[in-house]
Amino acid sequence: MIRRLLSAGLIAGLLALASPASAADPAGVTNLVAAPAALDPGKAYLLFESSDAKSGMFRISHVFLRVPSQAEVDAFLAAKRAAYDKDLPKLRKKAKDGPVPTFEEYGFTWKEAQNTFAVDLGKPLGAGNIYLLEVPAGTYVLYGVSVGTRGFASCNCLGTVKFEARPGEITQLGALYADKVHKDSPVPHLEDNLGEQMFQYGFIMGQALVPATEATPVPAALAGLPLVRASFAPVGMFADPSAPMINRLAPIPGVLEYDRGRVVLPQE
Repeated sequence: MIRRLLSAGLIAGLLALASPASAADPAGVTNLVAAPAALDPGKAYLLFESSDAKSGMFRISHVFLRVPSQAEVDAFLAAKRAAYDKDLPKLRKKAKDGPVPTFEEYGFTWKEAQNTFAVDLGKPLGAGNIYLLEVPAGTYVLYGVSVGTRGFASCNCLGTVKFEARPGEITQLGALYADKVHKDSPVPHLEDNLGEQMFQYGFIMGQALVPATEATPVPAALAGLPLVRASFAPVGMFADPSAPMINRLAPIPGVLEYDRGRVVLPQE
């Protein structure tokens, strides 16, 4: 389905072309377990450190969404239109004298492409909790968390950040944290940033980001490769009817702030 997302005054259509639960190895995304000798000029790279909290036997992982290109949007809409037109007689029959679902209301999943993925935290770059992902270039949204790599658990529907990942470069994000936040979290950044009010919820997942700075170490194996620190921008509320739970990314001083629950966007 198409999701509408408000971001810095721009309304951008986001396609979840397939959910994290639909594919074990998302197309175009690779966990690199060893440093490459050179970067693929047609690919982008994401570098970050991750916490290792678990839910049961599985790590609580991070879900990214790549904003689709116009060509992907057009292909999705064409496929949805074809499916809707084909199903329309059945929809009318099922509705009887009631309202027939419109094209916008029509539920449709397109499995020809994928622009969301959950990070496989079982495949770090060497030892430790450092991860290097090879991904398609584009604009990425820190979308939420999953349990393992197959189950979308919670979206950052109430606020998050986006960033650009350019081809032929490693984009250094910083440190990502995820945990259950229905009670005091052992992950300090989640507890410090979200505050006690977040722990009034029932069982729910939370996520935090500490952006990279000049002092953030870079693995020696990546020395000499093109590397830039991510430039983050706030993203306002959006809807994801498929998300079992919703939350918001923890506030990031100077990057992501909230005013009475609403994301403070630059034009405000």
